[in-house]
Amino acid sequence: MVDEVATRRLGEPWRDETLWDYLSQLGPQAVIAINAPLTAPACTRCQLAVCPGIAACVDPAVVWLRSEGRELVQGTEAAMARGGSTRVFPIRTGPGRAGGNGRVAPYAHRATELILCHERGLLPETAIGAATGPVAARARHLVKRLAGAGFALGERLLEVSAQATVAGLFDRRRARGYKRDADPWHTRASIVEGLHDLGFAPASRLAREEVLRNDHCFDALLAGFTAYRWAVEGWPGPPDDLAVDGWIWAPPAP
Repeated sequence: MVDEVATRRLGEPWRDETLWDYLSQLGPQAVIAINAPLTAPACTRCQLAVCPGIAACVDPAVVWLRSEGRELVQGTEAAMARGGSTRVFPIRTGPGRAGGNGRVAPYAHRATELILCHERGLLPETAIGAATGPVAARARHLVKRLAGAGFALGERLLEVSAQATVAGLFDRRRARGYKRDADPWHTRASIVEGLHDLGFAPASRLAREEVLRNDHCFDALLAGFTAYRWAVEGWPGPPDDLAVDGWIWAPPAP
């Protein structure tokens, strides 16, 4: 049940301290879902003074990237070169994106992004490499602060993707269209109507209209709904060797 959707808190924008004050006071039963990268790529979090090189690195995430991760990307590229069908969104290679002879970089890419894109087809390739930007830096700062309030990453604090949730519960067309359509209102409305176990409390006032009108409010709604489904259904988490690399929680394959 949606109780509140807001772009401001008591008339103030969601600055760092405003956001911290609100989240840190949530009760022990609360789960926070954030639609942004909450962990850094392997090289960024590495504590070694001298890099041994990607080929010699023993970090489990780097080992996965240079083996299984590269094979995933190469498999998609080979399928597209043959003109065959592929489960992933259209690929456009460029800075920060995994592509071109299966190239992946542990200073820019995370395993969870490659899995959701190239294995499950829930994210476009443009989403790969987002863990190094200013939004991700702010989110990781918040993770450290929330740890002191009892919100452990992967337990009461989740990284989610509204786009991956829509693709997993519905289809890739709507996952693209709820932001890009000339009139995304109808796409968002069909998604909200399709979430049969979602409701708006009478006290939420104009929350539904705000969700349909505003990109950020819609993403926030999907983040919260993702956390709800995660808690109710007990979604499986990442393999043990990839847990430190971070995990984007998305609806499991049927």
